[in-house]
Amino acid sequence: MQGISESKINEIRNSADIVNIIGEYIPLKMQGKNYFGICPFHDDHTPSMSVSRDRQLFKCFVCNKGGNVFTFVKDYENISYLEAVKKVADKVGIPLDYNPEASYDNRYKLEYEIMDYTTKILQNNLSSAEGAKAREYLNSRSITDDIIKEFKIGLALDNSNYLASVLEKKKYDVNKLDELGLINKSGINVYDKFINRIMIPLTNLEGKVVGFTGRIFNGEKDVAKYINTKETSIYKKGNLIFNYYNAKNYIREEKKAIIVEGNMDAIRMYSSGVKNVLALMGTVLTKEQIDILKKLRVPIVLMLDNDDAGSLATNNIGEELVKNNIPCEVVRLSGAKDPDEYIVKYGVDSFKDTIKHSLNYFDYKLEYLKNNKNLNNTEELINYVKSVIKMLNDADNLTKEITLKKLSEEYHIDYEVLKSEVSFTEEKKEPIINVNPVKTKNKYEICVNNILYYLMSDSKYLKIFNKRLGFLKNPEERALISEIEYYIEEKGKINLADFLSYAENCDKIKELVARVVDNTEFAELDEETFLEYIRALDNILKKENIYKIKEKINSSMDINEQMDSIEKQIAITKKIMEGKKDV
Repeated sequence: MQGISESKINEIRNSADIVNIIGEYIPLKMQGKNYFGICPFHDDHTPSMSVSRDRQLFKCFVCNKGGNVFTFVKDYENISYLEAVKKVADKVGIPLDYNPEASYDNRYKLEYEIMDYTTKILQNNLSSAEGAKAREYLNSRSITDDIIKEFKIGLALDNSNYLASVLEKKKYDVNKLDELGLINKSGINVYDKFINRIMIPLTNLEGKVVGFTGRIFNGEKDVAKYINTKETSIYKKGNLIFNYYNAKNYIREEKKAIIVEGNMDAIRMYSSGVKNVLALMGTVLTKEQIDILKKLRVPIVLMLDNDDAGSLATNNIGEELVKNNIPCEVVRLSGAKDPDEYIVKYGVDSFKDTIKHSLNYFDYKLEYLKNNKNLNNTEELINYVKSVIKMLNDADNLTKEITLKKLSEEYHIDYEVLKSEVSFTEEKKEPIINVNPVKTKNKYEICVNNILYYLMSDSKYLKIFNKRLGFLKNPEERALISEIEYYIEEKGKINLADFLSYAENCDKIKELVARVVDNTEFAELDEETFLEYIRALDNILKKENIYKIKEKINSSMDINEQMDSIEKQIAITKKIMEGKKDV
């Protein structure tokens, strides 16, 4: 595996007790031979994740998530496989000389290098005598030197080509600097994109600087308050969420993520001790950003600006979150436009208390629908009630019941009349977050998945497979069997926990191995059960060949050709029945 040898990975995994490692993330309780806990990969309420110390594997029997210790840490922390290996190595005290930089796409090595060097130049500017006024501005907003350092905040000087000249002296190509949005070109002349602005680096999910937000601080008029890096090869606004890298561990600790509008709001909250904060990169969430939030597996608290635009964005973004089964809460800051202003006026303690009293999105929506309506007016009241009833269509029965009773009591509308407008259906199950829909599998897939699971778990099953069947029809399945044979030949044995690590670095089988893991129950290995799968699959393959014979005979118009085909296919079928692998 790139960056870490396979032998080192196996050493780390064999030194790690999966029960102890997973137990650091979720409480586990022993039941029989295994341990059970609340699965963090879906909205679990009863312990459905089993962790086996004997086999060093985990499996959720509701959302089907399973794997070894590295798989769990990778998916729980939303990091790469190699980063998970490094984390586990640290936990068990095995020194690991691994540089995460090695896992980055080398295509963009130069781009990351330029952005990193630019960040250092801007940081140095802020620390210089010319940065005194900018530092004073930041300190006045309670952004300490430690926070400035943590966010790598810098300063673009009041000089139209300072940065460009420094980067050119470093021999960076002007066209590349232009591509990255650091300069503007006009003929043979080049100018800095950012002038006299506090510079806030924008990082990707791995913490690499990919762009900047530049903010005015001298109270300039008739200029944009913020300007951002244009989209580039490494900076796609819709793929990022500001402060994700810094905040992700705090989000897991607090079990919620707070989303605000502005970068400075996020930094101010972070500096005030509210570190589970993210900021939007726009007023609409992209599919990619929703996927990022899903992987956090925590409720999202929307704390957008306290104006009409913020209210509309709260409504729209909340709808998207709920639609994607992400629990959503809302905080509307009373008496202040945004978190920064609220903290200045009312203090950090009051701010934290406000967060504790968030509304769930449904209650917020009920209030939002009242906006700009005179509910003393019969027509407007009717429109409001109709809007609420429409919203209730996707709600559970209990929410429908409570809401309708509230409407009835508050507006003196007969409950039975309201109820007649709403469809009460069979109770829905609670939404599951980040669970892949289980595709209905046919008998062939069920047999193959379980056979491959056994083959990856113990070398003795490969011998039985080769003797009794020895063949699968799909090329990717045969490729996996070849890799299993190679692995056993090299290692002398096989177990699923180690083979999962091996498969991570083998592109041709990686996807199929993941499917097998997600589509089997990790049952205890049993030879008779394995033979049942072999016999069932053998029958399926024989029937498929017989159907092919019938199709060929029926499609033939020539009686002689039909007879020749029958004789040939009878011979083939005879070979199949004899169990020969060359058919």
